Amino acid sequence: MKNILLALTLITLPSVVSAEINIQEGYTIEGRILSVKTAKKYSSVEGCTKLAASKSKVSGFTLDTNSQKCTLYKNVKNLKSKEGFVSGTK
Repeated sequence: MKNILLALTLITLPSVVSAEINIQEGYTIEGRILSVKTAKKYSSVEGCTKLAASKSKVSGFTLDTNSQKCTLYKNVKNLKSKEGFVSGTK
């Protein structure tokens, strides 16, 4: 029974994670940077979103689609229109 519950939790996790973050294409975040990730697993919108959702201190993220750099923000002051970027806020 525990294995079934664990499996169901893992299956439904991606839909819960994406529901927490409002994603906007063509915007970058201005705010206090928590960290910058350049690993391949964070170089996509999905990877960066999952990472941001898993961190309680993160208020948002910006993915630079050209350099594939995922920047996590501790706080979000403003969203700025900028082509080539995808941002998400909690």
